[in-house]
Amino acid sequence: MSETPATPAPAPQEENRPAARKVRRPWMTWIKLFLLCIIVICLNYVGCHEYYRRDLTEDQRYDISQQSINMLQSPEIQNRKTPIKITFAFLRTTQNYTRMRSLLEEYERYSNGKVVVDYVDPLRQPNKAREISMIYGVEFRKNQVVIDAREDTEVALKDSAGNYQPDAAHVRILSGDSFIVYAPGPDGKSMKAVALQIEDMMTAGIFGAANGEPRKMYIAADKSNFNEAMSNSNEESIFTTLSRLCRSVNLQLVPIRLGGLQEIPEDAAGFMIVGSKYDLTPQEAEVLQRYWDRPNAALFIMLEPQQDTPKQLYRFLREQGLRPQNDRVMLRNRNKRSVFEINAIFAPGLNCTREFWNSSTGLEGESISLILDSDNASMEHKRITPYPLLVTTEEYYGETKYNQFPVQFDAHEDNPGPLMIGAALIRGNSGDVNQTKTTGRLVLLGNTDLLQPRQIKPEQRDFVRTLIAWMTDREELRGLGSRHDLTVKLNLDRNALGVLELLTNIGLPLLALLIALIIWNTRRH
Repeated sequence: MSETPATPAPAPQEENRPAARKVRRPWMTWIKLFLLCIIVICLNYVGCHEYYRRDLTEDQRYDISQQSINMLQSPEIQNRKTPIKITFAFLRTTQNYTRMRSLLEEYERYSNGKVVVDYVDPLRQPNKAREISMIYGVEFRKNQVVIDAREDTEVALKDSAGNYQPDAAHVRILSGDSFIVYAPGPDGKSMKAVALQIEDMMTAGIFGAANGEPRKMYIAADKSNFNEAMSNSNEESIFTTLSRLCRSVNLQLVPIRLGGLQEIPEDAAGFMIVGSKYDLTPQEAEVLQRYWDRPNAALFIMLEPQQDTPKQLYRFLREQGLRPQNDRVMLRNRNKRSVFEINAIFAPGLNCTREFWNSSTGLEGESISLILDSDNASMEHKRITPYPLLVTTEEYYGETKYNQFPVQFDAHEDNPGPLMIGAALIRGNSGDVNQTKTTGRLVLLGNTDLLQPRQIKPEQRDFVRTLIAWMTDREELRGLGSRHDLTVKLNLDRNALGVLELLTNIGLPLLALLIALIIWNTRRH
């Protein structure tokens, strides 16, 4: 009887073959360790020399705006031999200290070393605070910021006789209280912080310190209610807004009377006619025309919709190819909306307003529509290039009988949309970058209420500031400004409010009841 032979056992060398293979190639392990070390060293090198920071918050609260970045990377800052020194003298216990410090770190990063910030706590560093006081003559009773763009920042701001040094115009001292915007609380008595404006103040301060003495922007005080508004210092007006916008681009708004004036001063960075309430005399019109004929003239005109455009001013604008229409912009199908409530679009064209192109904004108050007179032969002769700034859609029209109510669109008498509310002109060779200093620039807006302090919107403020900067060769301050609100505003119409009330009063209680029933049913079974 034959027996089935047993299956031979595997050879010992076959069982140990994988282990033997590993033993034979130890150099692979050393190569992997070497490559790992190289990768770690490279990552550390890149991390040290190529710093990258990203703000992941929803409202970008730790990042600065494109306007500030444009300013920091402009030749005015980058071509400096010595960096601008900022002394941030704030108590560390100050509310929003971390947020403000993060924003200043962004200024250092985007400036490529041309802005240096020194953080000082006067309470914990009394010797440092005393040294700063001796240089700048400030007392640290409150939080302060000193921006010094002088070549030698260790020299005292005043000499032994108490007189300012010649380069004192390159120093800006900002109060810490100006960095926060306050508004009345719900009770109407207390004040609460609603926004941080540290970026607006710092950008304007750095640019002003780098440029030194502010240039003068003249405004015709005898052609509007400028003097009346300025006499009542307790109430802000459109001129208060204009003054702040001018300061943000290192301009000083100076009132001047056109009556009896032979020439607009030679040191004028620009000239404004805002809220044209009174007409120009023939002599004043000639003064305005002679100023416009200058190589680098800058005119900023805002029409007063409460009355017709003055004749002499209308004639001057007509000669430049701009014709204000005797109408008021309205919505055709208003329903329950305001008569003069307008949704305008920032028109593409002017390069400095590129960041605003095709975005919309709401205009309050009355508006006058404008027409570009393309048949005007003098436009080609004077080499005038027009650009639309603010336009409406076709659902708006220009009502010519705006004093009669109820108003209704009449195709035979009214001006159909789309309509233009703002326009800009460049006189000269606008395509030659080498001749930008010799071109005349004009901005015309058919609405003055957009500058009302209680009505102006952030994008409108940034837009007007961009136009003023463009007129006065300060295009590095163009673009959208900061958005550092401490509160959240929800703009809801009646339908949205109704839905919200329905959800809070009925939806949420029903949801809680449903969850309770599910839990009860689960436990019961």
